[in-house]
Amino acid sequence: MLQAASFSIIGVKLLDSFRYVARFYLGVYRKHRRSVCHAICMSIVLSHNTAKAVYQAAYSVSAIGTEPCSPAEIYGARPSKELLDSAADWLVRHNIALDDDAPLDTTVFERANVRNILGCKCHVSSKRFSGSRFIRIADDIYIVSVELCALQAATYLPFRELVEYYFELCGAYSLGRDTSAAYTERFALTSTSSLKHFFNSLTDCKGLELARKAVRCVRDRCRSPMETAFVMMLTLPRREGGLGISEIETDYEVKVTAAAKDLTRREKFYMDAYLKRSRTDIEYNGFQHDAEEDRAIDEERKNALASMGYGIITVSRYSFMHASAFARVMEAIQRKEGIRPSRLPKDFAIKQEELRRFVLRRFIEEKKRIEELLCQDAEQRSVLELEHAVLEGISLNDPTINDAPAIDDMQVIELDYPEFAQTSTSTPEGRVYGARTEAD
Repeated sequence: MLQAASFSIIGVKLLDSFRYVARFYLGVYRKHRRSVCHAICMSIVLSHNTAKAVYQAAYSVSAIGTEPCSPAEIYGARPSKELLDSAADWLVRHNIALDDDAPLDTTVFERANVRNILGCKCHVSSKRFSGSRFIRIADDIYIVSVELCALQAATYLPFRELVEYYFELCGAYSLGRDTSAAYTERFALTSTSSLKHFFNSLTDCKGLELARKAVRCVRDRCRSPMETAFVMMLTLPRREGGLGISEIETDYEVKVTAAAKDLTRREKFYMDAYLKRSRTDIEYNGFQHDAEEDRAIDEERKNALASMGYGIITVSRYSFMHASAFARVMEAIQRKEGIRPSRLPKDFAIKQEELRRFVLRRFIEEKKRIEELLCQDAEQRSVLELEHAVLEGISLNDPTINDAPAIDDMQVIELDYPEFAQTSTSTPEGRVYGARTEAD
């Protein structure tokens, strides 16, 4: 009996110990689980169009992230109303404007973390990227890197717009969110080599093939949207209306050789677009080249480069904006590059004009807007002139307003009367009507 009782006591103690251990581990697990859930609820990742708007407005954001972000904070993130409000406040403070009624784009990496919240659009990513592909911009608020933003853009932008956007990321300007031709100068956010390296390191990503295709048409360091527009005409595939030239570099540096040093004051030149195969410099001349001094510098440049064995084709703003003149410029480039007409699509002329209108669409719309304002201004001036004329008692619509009065009998001067036969040209009191004399 004693032995049985001792065994029962030991069994109860073991059972109590087991319960204690179980409660301990379950408590730790619950505590850990609560902390994980807490971490999940306390971070948000801005992406897609929202990230695109951030980078178009503030280039400095791309330099914020110097250390990889914590994977737990990134891959466990899910939006909440509080985080969305904080992110919206951050955008307002940094003067980042989104399209009207546009939701904030966020990315989650688990379908269970999707939240249906007003003003939020959740994108689910099945692909996980390294922590270096995210940037912390505020407490618990992150943004995808420039390269990841470029990949995401391939999921919603058409091919031509995607190429144009990549030029902007790799160029020294920002177009902003509106549709005007105005732009802001800034440093390049990334480069074609960085984009290619990132795209080539991935597999099975949505938009990846289109992104790889687009970046092949992009060149670094374009200094304005107009330069980008022209280079796109050269690099895009022929089925898109471009010339499909691959051996081309932008902002290409050429040092002046001894043969040309007496022809220019400069030690080196930068070519807007350099065609390697034909050793041709394609120069776009905007309004800044209209001044007499600038024309003299352009002549020096042209003579120096010609003496060094380079061909030069100049594209003016006028020739770019007019279809027939631009077609002649493109024909000259085709001949320089040895592009035979037989190698072009049958509808190439139509495709080329479509592409020209696409890359110039902002400038064409801006031109129309200015012409409309000028027309309205002219109409307003006409109304003011008419009102002024009416107040003066003159009707501009009177067809006889400019007619000379007919001579009648009362206007004939009979010189037979001596009082009218004056030989002096002076009028009474020495006054000449219509002019002033010293007597005045």
